[in-house]
Amino acid sequence: MPLFDETTLTRLRRLRLAAGRVQRGGARGERLSRQFGAGQEFGAHRPYAQGDDLRRVDWNVYGRLGQLFLKLFEQPGQLRVLLVADDAPTMNFGEHDKWLAARRALGAVGLIALEGSEKVLLSRLGQPKPVNFDGTGESRLLQLLEEMPLRDGPAASAPLHSLFERRGRDSVLVLVSDFQDAEPLLKLLRDARRSGVRAIAISIAAEEELNPTLEGFTRLQAVSGGETRMRVDERVLQAYREEVKLYREGITRAVHAAGAAFIELDSADPIEPLIVDLMRAGVLGA
Repeated sequence: MPLFDETTLTRLRRLRLAAGRVQRGGARGERLSRQFGAGQEFGAHRPYAQGDDLRRVDWNVYGRLGQLFLKLFEQPGQLRVLLVADDAPTMNFGEHDKWLAARRALGAVGLIALEGSEKVLLSRLGQPKPVNFDGTGESRLLQLLEEMPLRDGPAASAPLHSLFERRGRDSVLVLVSDFQDAEPLLKLLRDARRSGVRAIAISIAAEEELNPTLEGFTRLQAVSGGETRMRVDERVLQAYREEVKLYREGITRAVHAAGAAFIELDSADPIEPLIVDLMRAGVLGA
């Protein structure tokens, strides 16, 4: 399923134009020239795609491997936007699917960041090696997000710590999760804080999780396997809602204690208000 329909993409393009105007008119736009020259730092390689500038091909790599790869460079002061998806099995839930909502959030942030000449990296907890993008990678970013699978095992340990150590002060982490398995996520946020990386945690929940409408005898299936049969009535539902409320409040406190900003998002919410909030907060286009 495509991440965005044409109407949503059109609205995102308008936001991208606004972000681009801010970049070109502000201090960062002046120091983020897309030209090659002195002061650039080599960042990474990525495979050549049709339409890319052949002047950026690493011909030494081509001579060794017989394949075309582009050199990616980082300008002094260029922001590294690190997009991380929690690909836990619990994300596959809801009439408005949490996993789709998470990938849409990351895709929209990535598109705006690329418009602003930022360096974008995409990763997921189950396979932490990040993929690098530059200003020509919009379609590839969306394609990878559309095809990104859920993991069937635990999250990798300390997945992005080495990346934080490399350029922490010029980096911002955008982490999207349902926070049902919070400890590896909080560890990631604490690693980011220790490395000087700004972090934003976006918690996605489905309406069915917050306000279930079950009643009578119900079979509950755990993600990890196993089944429980119980009678659900209003008393049980009220106790459940109170537990969810307390858990979400605890997650909010823990994320703030880890030094990160925290945003709660319903999986049915439109994505544009989130992007506008991030732009106003100076994370995108400022």
